[in-house]
Amino acid sequence: MTTSATPPSGSGPRDNHASAAALRAWLYEVGPDGMSQPMRTPAGPPITAALEPGGALYVSVQGGQNTPDKKYLRVPHAEGMSFDPVTVTMDKATGFWMIKNSGQTNTLRIQQYGLSAVPLRPQTSMPMSGPDVAVWIPVVPRRSSKKSESFRLLVLNGPEKQDGLGPTVMITAPRHYLSPAKQEALIAYFGPHLSWPPLPAPHVRQQAEVERIALQFRLEKEPTPERWARNRFDVLAGRDGLFRDADWFPRLGGPERSLANHLAAFHRLVELRTITLRRVCQWAVKYDVVPYAVIDRQLMPKGPVTGP
Repeated sequence: MTTSATPPSGSGPRDNHASAAALRAWLYEVGPDGMSQPMRTPAGPPITAALEPGGALYVSVQGGQNTPDKKYLRVPHAEGMSFDPVTVTMDKATGFWMIKNSGQTNTLRIQQYGLSAVPLRPQTSMPMSGPDVAVWIPVVPRRSSKKSESFRLLVLNGPEKQDGLGPTVMITAPRHYLSPAKQEALIAYFGPHLSWPPLPAPHVRQQAEVERIALQFRLEKEPTPERWARNRFDVLAGRDGLFRDADWFPRLGGPERSLANHLAAFHRLVELRTITLRRVCQWAVKYDVVPYAVIDRQLMPKGPVTGP
C-alpha cells in the first residue's frame, strides 16, 4: 500500500512546503463497526497528499509518479471497487475544486461536513461545496456472503474562501449566535453528525444516551449528568429553545416534536457556516464534551479559530 511508485518525501498534508491554498487529502478505511481508520503505507505513515491550486489528485489502484501538479493516492484493490474511483481537479475558470467520479460503474457519495451525503454517478463531477468534504467510495467486502456494500473514505480539506472568491461560501445569510449552552447541547445531541471522518449512519441522540455517555466518561456536569442532559435538551427543543423559536428553518413534527424533528434546522446551521468542524472541535474542548464527537485531529484545518 503506497502513495505512488516513488513517493517524494514530505508530500503529505502536513508538508511544510505546501501553501495555505493547498487541498489536503487523506484515505480512510471504514470498519464493520462504522468507525474509520487511516489507511497506511507498508512503512506505517497514513496515505495522504497535499495539492496546490491548479493541480490534480488521482485515487487509483495503480498509483503513479507524484509531481508538483499531480498527486496520486494508491488505494489497495477491493472486490467491487473501481480501479480509478476519484479524480479531483481545480476548475481554473471558477476556482472550484471539482470532484469527479472517474469510475465506470459505482456511484460515489459526496458529503460536506455536517450535512447528508449526495450521490455522484460515474463520469460526472460536482464542486467541492465546503472546506471539509468526504467522498464515500463503495467496495464489497471479500468475506461478505450477502455482498453488502461497504466503503472507503477520501477526506478532503481546502482553505476557507471569503467574499465569494471560491466555492466554500454557499449561503450569505446572517450567521446565528450560539450561546455556550447551545454549543454544548448541539455537540451532545448531534455528535454523530458532527464527528469527522463521518459515520455511515449518524443519528440524533436521545436524552438517555447523552446521560450514559456523561456517566461513562465521568463528565462532572452540574447539577448532575442526568439533569444536565435534560437542561441541554430544553436549550435546543424547549419552549424557548434554539429550534422552537427559530424562524429560519421549516417547522416539522408538530407541537410535540423531538430533537430528531429538527435535523433540517441543524443542517441549516451548518449551511449558514454557524457550525464548522473547527468550531465544533474548539467547543468540545472548551466545554469538556469531547466524548460526544469523534474527531481525528489530523483532519483539523490549520490556523487560528475565528468567529463565534
